[in-house]
Amino acid sequence: MSEVLGRQIDAAVTSWRVPRSEASWRARLFVAVLNLVNAALRRSVGVGSSKAFDVVSARKRAKFLENIIAMVPPHTHFDVAQNAPVSGEWVSVAKSPAADRTLLYVHGGSFILERSDVHNALIARICKETGARAFILDYRLAPEHPFPAGIEDVKAAYRWLMKEGVDPSRLGIVADSAGGGLALAALTSLRDDAVPMPAAMALLGPWVDLTLSGDSILSNMQNEAMVSTLEGVNICKRLYLQGHEAVDPLASPLFADLSHLPPTLIHVGAPEMLRDDSTRLAQRMRDAGGQAWCDVYPRMPHVWHRLGPLLPETRCSIIEIAEFICEMIPEPHRLQKSGTG
Repeated sequence: MSEVLGRQIDAAVTSWRVPRSEASWRARLFVAVLNLVNAALRRSVGVGSSKAFDVVSARKRAKFLENIIAMVPPHTHFDVAQNAPVSGEWVSVAKSPAADRTLLYVHGGSFILERSDVHNALIARICKETGARAFILDYRLAPEHPFPAGIEDVKAAYRWLMKEGVDPSRLGIVADSAGGGLALAALTSLRDDAVPMPAAMALLGPWVDLTLSGDSILSNMQNEAMVSTLEGVNICKRLYLQGHEAVDPLASPLFADLSHLPPTLIHVGAPEMLRDDSTRLAQRMRDAGGQAWCDVYPRMPHVWHRLGPLLPETRCSIIEIAEFICEMIPEPHRLQKSGTG
């Protein structure tokens, strides 16, 4: 197992910033605890046990546990978006410098789980580092609202931001896990409708292949601390698709036309079951003529960015995401200098 956890990923993977080669002792300890907690949570909702899977219990228990460990930065403000076509909130951090950047955040949760305070804390920390405000989208969840409801909600939110006067050149997308798949699918559809693309996209452990064809689905099955078991992944997939073909490029945007999309930074942990979704996505985006980077962090669990300031890897990765967004959406005065140079 240690060989798999420390394995160097395919040399074709191009990093934005090469992560440190070893995980910190805090990360190793925390991942061990997460393994125990998530194993107990899975059994309690019917994954890996004789009980039937209970969506309502899964939502309540996952949100309760995530809210316990969430650390939203001080001076963070949440305001309900009154006129949005889908429910959501604006988030901003009062003491961060204003930079005229807007982010659209699509949270993860295997298509079935609600947004929790760990998601709020994640996007708030990115807002703090970038001086941005963010719209957090509460898209409709499966199984009550199966494919493609979530994608349509992301598209509606994106179009609404344009209508509200957000300049696409000042807009970035941040999405994690299943939210990454929804965001990517929505952008490919919007691009086909000739809607202007955002300036940047950051995808954290995106789930973009519902056919589960990546080698890491099986090779990392025993290493995963955050994502459910193969049984759990298949349950969520079935609840979301409800008979729709997983090979549909909207359901599995890894197989979509990935040309003319914004510059994209992808983060993934080496032990993740979904690791190969990320590495293959970066390669396919580059093959389509786009700019894409994939940073593979050693021993990091699925979307470790949600763990707040607990781990040095979390702090470093949040700063890296912020630097990427700021480079792709520079300050207006930097644009003026480059234009007059």
